[in-house]
Amino acid sequence: MRQPERVALMQKYFTLFEAKRPEITNILIIALSLVIFGIFIIYSFKNTLIAGIISIIFGISLAVIWIRPFLKDKTIFKTRPPIEKMYNWLITDLNEKIKERACDVLRLKMSDLRSENFLIVPSPIFWNEPGVKPELIKRRVAEDGNFIYTVWKVQVVALSKNYISFFDCTYDWINDAIINERTDEFFYDDIVSVKNDINKVEKRFVDQEEDDETTHALSENILKITNIASESHCVVTKIPEMAYSPQLEVNIEKAVQALRVTLRQRRYNEEQDSIILEVERPKEE
Repeated sequence: MRQPERVALMQKYFTLFEAKRPEITNILIIALSLVIFGIFIIYSFKNTLIAGIISIIFGISLAVIWIRPFLKDKTIFKTRPPIEKMYNWLITDLNEKIKERACDVLRLKMSDLRSENFLIVPSPIFWNEPGVKPELIKRRVAEDGNFIYTVWKVQVVALSKNYISFFDCTYDWINDAIINERTDEFFYDDIVSVKNDINKVEKRFVDQEEDDETTHALSENILKITNIASESHCVVTKIPEMAYSPQLEVNIEKAVQALRVTLRQRRYNEEQDSIILEVERPKEE
């Protein structure tokens, strides 16, 4: 369950930046100021003790003014949640929010499906996306060196006994909003091709300057399923250039294997154990 406190921490992760150390120019300005002030004190006071005390107080005051913002920002930055917690929250939301919505739209009963036959596959979005304000699309470098994103493309693959169902959407994670929903469904007997492929795309990131028209070349690893009517559905399994954590990647090979075995059984009566099965129900006494 998402609590307001947890959402506030998630927002903090994407809005707080690491404290910047004071620049060398500031250090030089302070040093020069201390020298000039010291010369002034020496010529203004004959009592060296008083002159020394005044110089020390002045120096400490300048040092505090100089370093205090850095220490304050550093302390605030440490209040961000650790990245492992962020990953756990994201995975939890995908398995609760997206799973519930997909089952509702596709009219699926999860109680009738094995867990390995239901996959939730996220991939990050860092470009303009219909229905999402550009300022809501953010990313941050995590402690593990990978990026974590606020907006995701989420694809659901459900392998039931007689057909394969798809649910795609855009997920504004921070605001817990599901938009751009799309569904599809292929009966196994209509599928003519199942293959892994790489799709090359060009994207312009949202953090680029308005006059910067540079595009970024991305390689989408996809699972492409085509039916007898030459209609295809592509599931993006990985985008290496987006550098997101392997913890968020889904190994879809088992689903591909299950799908291929089922197709061979139906078409060629191959002697293999079926992988795509409904959950066995206890026999009534």
